[in-house]
Amino acid sequence: MLNILAPIFGLIALAYTSRKINILGPSAYLELNRYVASLALPALIFDNVAHVTPANLNQPGFAASFIIGALIVFALPLLASRDGRPFGDRALDGLSGCYPNVGYIGFPLAFLAYGASSAPGATIAAVLTACVLFALAIALLEWDLHRGHAFGATVMKVGKSLIRNPILLAPILASTITTGWLELPAAVDRVIKLLAASAGPCALVAHGLFLARDDPSNARPWLAATRPRPLVLVSLKLLLQPMITALLAVYAFGLKGVDAQLVVILSALPTGTGAFMLADLYRRDVEVTSTTIMMSTIISALTLSLCLTLLPRIL
Repeated sequence: MLNILAPIFGLIALAYTSRKINILGPSAYLELNRYVASLALPALIFDNVAHVTPANLNQPGFAASFIIGALIVFALPLLASRDGRPFGDRALDGLSGCYPNVGYIGFPLAFLAYGASSAPGATIAAVLTACVLFALAIALLEWDLHRGHAFGATVMKVGKSLIRNPILLAPILASTITTGWLELPAAVDRVIKLLAASAGPCALVAHGLFLARDDPSNARPWLAATRPRPLVLVSLKLLLQPMITALLAVYAFGLKGVDAQLVVILSALPTGTGAFMLADLYRRDVEVTSTTIMMSTIISALTLSLCLTLLPRIL
């Protein structure tokens, strides 16, 4: 277990420390995050999709278990809140409670725990996270921001956001290779593989730098952690979501063995930084979102250890 999780959280801790002692500058996380999200992670997804058969990605039970479990958790803050908070704030809470960090932590963790065979499942989860959960959150935030405006304007805004998302474009472009429509030149394939190889370590470093960033919302994470909302959101993310996903995987869709274990592990990942991006963009409660990301990352070292230990015995 130590050999699986120590490299993951070791890189995050190293990056965090490097920022705190000023080895890396205050803008390092912004630029490295942009590199990972725009180049390295799309290259990894492209490489995974381009070099598998369509049958490897045809996993409806895996995809349904992952996304239905996430959507159930997403809906809970929207439906259960009775404190009169704006709908957009509740939508962001829903995202913070269900948005797994597949791109930055999930890919390297899946590879270390289950090997190269985990690539199709991790790719499915990454695409669903970016193109369903993230897009749904944008749609709800836009609807709350522009209530009374034309529905078509909100649809167009969400559509433009998706079209410009490299994580969505990568599997679409790679499918032309998978289906045999195009042949990838060897030199281009090598460039993509080099970019893809950098995605895991760079993503973990970027995440550690994000946790250590110089930002007012990040100034008092331990004090903010005592507030009810972050505690509830972390519980939703690390406990309820993997439990729901496990029940769906086993009893609704009949997944077994590594497939069932992998979908639960991916759902049990800590909250991804995409939630903070939307909180900052839409001027919502960034302190709560930031604290949820930090605390879920720290606590997930324990919860992921438990999952990796127990799941092979029960699934």
